[in-house]
Amino acid sequence: MNFTKLFKVSLLIAMMSMVTTLSTPVFADEISDQITLGLEAYKEQDYKTAVEELKFVTAQLQQLQQAEVEKLMPKALEGWTEKESKGNNQAAMSMMGGGTTMKSEFKRDRERVIIEVMANSPMMQMMSMMLKNPAMMAGQKNTKPYRYKKAKGMIKTEKNKTEITLMLVGQILIKATGRQLEDDAVLKEYLEQLDFSKLKEALL
Repeated sequence: MNFTKLFKVSLLIAMMSMVTTLSTPVFADEISDQITLGLEAYKEQDYKTAVEELKFVTAQLQQLQQAEVEKLMPKALEGWTEKESKGNNQAAMSMMGGGTTMKSEFKRDRERVIIEVMANSPMMQMMSMMLKNPAMMAGQKNTKPYRYKKAKGMIKTEKNKTEITLMLVGQILIKATGRQLEDDAVLKEYLEQLDFSKLKEALL
């Protein structure tokens, strides 16, 4: 067996142990069944079928991971309502270019708040460069350094829009954007709902 086949089959076998920790029994049983089919195909040296089963299990596990990570996003504050994303998920979550992005939107009359959490995003490099180079940040109009708890970042204000961007451990980007806000302090109230430790554990 070549290295590629060995690697893929190893992933399939490793997933057996992951299933035991899943919190949705019915879904977990479905995944267990698929893993069993994959292992049977592997034992019969039907590697193509084994890989196909591996892909199916991976997709199912990603759905379970999404459901768990969505629970970490903020809830609507009193008097605010949350805009439902397609599929009625609490937070829109996508995986693009090797990165993960979650987004929740809230409204109160004309006021709007958007909370975004990005992990391993291409935006990380640019943000990191700005934080390490104050002169570069100073070159951005209406932008100044900002710190929230232990996270460094920046805040940008212009007309009726305020945007706070924070960097966690160089790999997670958090952005809180407010439009038409009566008081920018509401952005901090939404940020306070984020558990940075749990985000790092779930996304890294």
